[in-house]
Amino acid sequence: MDRWERYSVESLAQGDGEQDDKGRLFLSPQGQRHLGGVRFLHTGVDTVRQLYSGQLRMPHLDALIEHYQEGRGTTMRLFGHTWAVGAGASGSGFRYRLQNNELGVIVFAYARHVKVENIGTHVKVELSPHFIHERTPDDCQAFMDTIAAHLLGHVEPIGCAVHLALDVQGWEPPSDFMDRFVTRSKRVVRKNAISEFEITSGEVATQYAYGQSYLFGSAGALQCAMYNKTREARAHDKLHFWESIWSTTGGDEPFTSAYDPEAPVWRIEFRFHQSVLREYAQGTPVNVDTGECLTMDHGFKRFTDTVPHLSGIWRTALQSYRLDLTRGKLIDATWQLFQEDARFYAHTPDFLYKRARKTPGLGNEKNVALVVGNLISIYARQGFTAAQAMRGLHFCGAWEDIANYYRRRGLDRAQLHELISQRLVERRLLGKAA
Repeated sequence: MDRWERYSVESLAQGDGEQDDKGRLFLSPQGQRHLGGVRFLHTGVDTVRQLYSGQLRMPHLDALIEHYQEGRGTTMRLFGHTWAVGAGASGSGFRYRLQNNELGVIVFAYARHVKVENIGTHVKVELSPHFIHERTPDDCQAFMDTIAAHLLGHVEPIGCAVHLALDVQGWEPPSDFMDRFVTRSKRVVRKNAISEFEITSGEVATQYAYGQSYLFGSAGALQCAMYNKTREARAHDKLHFWESIWSTTGGDEPFTSAYDPEAPVWRIEFRFHQSVLREYAQGTPVNVDTGECLTMDHGFKRFTDTVPHLSGIWRTALQSYRLDLTRGKLIDATWQLFQEDARFYAHTPDFLYKRARKTPGLGNEKNVALVVGNLISIYARQGFTAAQAMRGLHFCGAWEDIANYYRRRGLDRAQLHELISQRLVERRLLGKAA
């Protein structure tokens, strides 16, 4: 699978044609894409589900059952908080549920298929986005561990599931998205009603509501979801919460936000079942920033075990579910950006992608010449025509300075086109293509 070369105005001005692995100018034989308009508003863990094995502490279980038998609307005080007591859904695998939506936590207790006196997976703790966002991973883990220690004896964390989310503006799935999207599903099914879907060999691929939402994969494996987060947050009365997060992302100027409240936010989300993370642990994943390897002593048994490796498993997931420009040959440039640049529990997106740029312009003519010269060499290597090269210069992120540079030298657009054509020929014939 071919990938795009990445450049920035700064790297092109270096004079040696060096690539910039954080640059937003993407180049390949298929053309050029400038992705400066794609804004990362949020990268984070959306959900954590931590599983614990142990032996149920009968006094606490008896108290839970007693409150449950009081009927609908019963609450009880545990772990310093008040919880609504209810039955675990049939698909959850647990008999009882403690829920506090204000806190953003659900606790499931007493596995359906394990005898009460036996050691088994008797507790699952699920954390919501707003609980996770307000606490460090260590604080999240400590809270879950405290709950498990209260309900279980011989307690042991045995695995977790995580959902990773990237919220963006300046991009939405293209009209031919389903045709270019590569999945592990043997069939891709397109439906327009949210209640309809098809399972093929354990995989699901569904389109909801005329392109407003996409879902691929099964809940018990690796699942990919893409949807209009603005619409979804508004429908669940969560827009205020999410706008408070999106609006903290830095814009191009100090004290400005990259978030545009008038434009939709799209979410790309990957849901890793605990069985998938267990397989990743066996493959010894590596932290993409530090090179740290996962030690097999702990695997991904606890949420905090996964944290150094979340960016790495994100990259792997975006290879399993991939948007191609040319199916099976060249990845879509925006998908490559999502894959390479998202970081989880590292630096905030605005720190990674916001730069203090020294744009070539008046008084910096040498840099303008270097940018144009390096781009033409790259265009020649990629097989661009003169017309493609002109369009590329126009959308490279420095066109205003390039146009002013040549205008001061007395060249109009037609003369610049002729000059570019000559330079492309020279580089191909003389072997100077970068």
